This record gives sequence, structure tokens and C-alpha cells, in this order.
Amino acid sequence: MKKLRYFALSMLAALSLAASAQTTTPNPVTLTLDIHECYVHETMTTTDETAYYYVSYLEKEIFDEKGYNDDETLASEDKKWFEEMAKGYQMDVKGVVQSFGFKGDAAEYQAGLLPDREYVIWYHGVDKEGNTTTEIKRLPFRTKPVQTISNRIKLKAQKTNDGGIFVTCEPDDKNLYYTFGSIAKSNMFDEFTHEELTIRDYMQTGISNQIYDYLASEEFGEWFKKNANQGDFSLKFDELVAGEEYYIVAAYVDNEAGICSEIATVEIDGEGNPTGINSVKNNTTLVADGVYTLDGTRVGTTLGDVQRGAYIVKFNGRTHKVVKK
Repeated sequence: MKKLRYFALSMLAALSLAASAQTTTPNPVTLTLDIHECYVHETMTTTDETAYYYVSYLEKEIFDEKGYNDDETLASEDKKWFEEMAKGYQMDVKGVVQSFGFKGDAAEYQAGLLPDREYVIWYHGVDKEGNTTTEIKRLPFRTKPVQTISNRIKLKAQKTNDGGIFVTCEPDDKNLYYTFGSIAKSNMFDEFTHEELTIRDYMQTGISNQIYDYLASEEFGEWFKKNANQGDFSLKFDELVAGEEYYIVAAYVDNEAGICSEIATVEIDGEGNPTGINSVKNNTTLVADGVYTLDGTRVGTTLGDVQRGAYIVKFNGRTHKVVKK
């Protein structure tokens, strides 16, 4: 299995412009993409069956920030990447080139992607020392957006006597696949950029990373059998860390493992208590048909009209229980 470049980049220090082989030799590789929601399939053909070449990708925003549209910068950083990998794996650079590069016609999946996001794939020849030997080609692309559905999943949660949380999922369509699990709030950041992630991006990133092995083994359907659910499902979460806050989450996934519905959530406070279903933060603007107390008394039009607490919100013909914090 090839290790994705995206992960390795997080180990690198500041850019180094140390000399590396620069050449105007034409790139013998042609790369085509089959683009999906959270992965792409690359097909590479080459007119030089004897030479190694390297293929990698990054989110376009990060690619641009690092200055990788400049050939010298990108070639130097790729060489440094091969050297860092050699140190990490305690092998010589030649072995890394052979392990992570390609020779001849080849195909590869790149997973770990988010739907409707821009990325850049680049590829070039490489010698046994990790030097770039051909012109660098760049191929920007955008993953496909998810087509959302109106189906919903209902969550019920209660604290057990031993401090766990017993949660039941009730999907409105028992035949559709959905993902279900818990998220520690302290983990909801990008481990590479350290930026805070939304619940959707955190969930989708986890799913997208999971599917690589199934894609590579041409058994993508097995991911759904082993990692998704159908029909009503209950689970006890009994390994909650004291003081940690959690989300219990559930959402439908489509046939490409993209999250395609609203995300049902239960928030768990630091003492292990469920504090609300589909909670709304205090600074969230919500234009609603009406806000009601739990006994049905109308107390306002939006959450901005009320103090902290639990309420019933009627919005777009639907009714939600929410918690204003």
C-alpha cells in the first residue's frame, strides 16, 4: 500500500531550496482521473518503461500556500520528502523511491478526500536520489459534490447506571446505509493544519480514510458491510473519558460513502450526561416558525428571543428539540 503524500507532508520542516536536479526533459507520463466524491482513481501510462516517476496530491489551498506552483520549490520539497521518509523508515532514498514511486503503466487510488473540494495532483520523473528528472505536470481537480437526501435519523440517548450512554438509532428508511459513532470534541481538528473541523468534515475525513484499503483491494462494497448500519440499531458507549465532551452522531451515506443527509447528534457533557438532541450553539442564528418550551408554550420566534435551556423549535414544517447554550 502506498502512503499518501498528504500524510507525509505534515512531518516536514520549512521549505528548503537546496539544489536538486532541474531539467526540461519532457514528462513521459500521461495521467487521467476518474473523480468521485471522496476519492479519485488515477491511471498512469508512460512512454518510458524503465524510469521511476512520482505522483502526489494536496488540497489546492495548501498547495498554493506552500508555493508549489514554482518548479524549483516543488522539486526541492519532493527531494526532501524522499530523504525524510528514508530516515523515518531507516532505509536509503533509493528504497523509498522504489517503494513510493511508480515504474511503467500503473493505477492508484487517492482517498481521504472531501466532497466538492479542490485538489492538485502533480507528477514527474525521479532518480534514485530523489531528484526530479523531468518537467513537473500539475493537474487540478474538484471532487464531486454529494447529492443530499431528505431522509433523517432519530437518536435516543440515556445515561446508564455505570456511567455509560445507551443510544438507539431509528432511521426513517431501514434499507439505507448510515454511519454511527462517537466523536470526542477535543479531537475535532485537522491533524495536519491543526484547524478546527466541522462535525461533517471530521466524520467524512474519517470515512474517506477508511475506504482506501477497500478501494485498493477492489472490495469497496465490503466497507458498507463492515462499517455502516441498516435499520434500527442500539449501542452502549461505556468508555467515555471523564471530563471529555462528546458528540454521538449518525448520518446516511450514499453509494460512494459520502455523507448525504443531515447529521443527527447527541451532545454528552464532561460528566457523561446527554445534554440535547441536535444541539444549537448560542451564537447560531436560526430563523424558525416558533420557539416553544417543552410543555408547548410559545416563547419566541428565534433562539435569540430566549435564555439558555431546552426548547422545541418548529422550522420549515419540522419540529426539533434543541438546547441553547
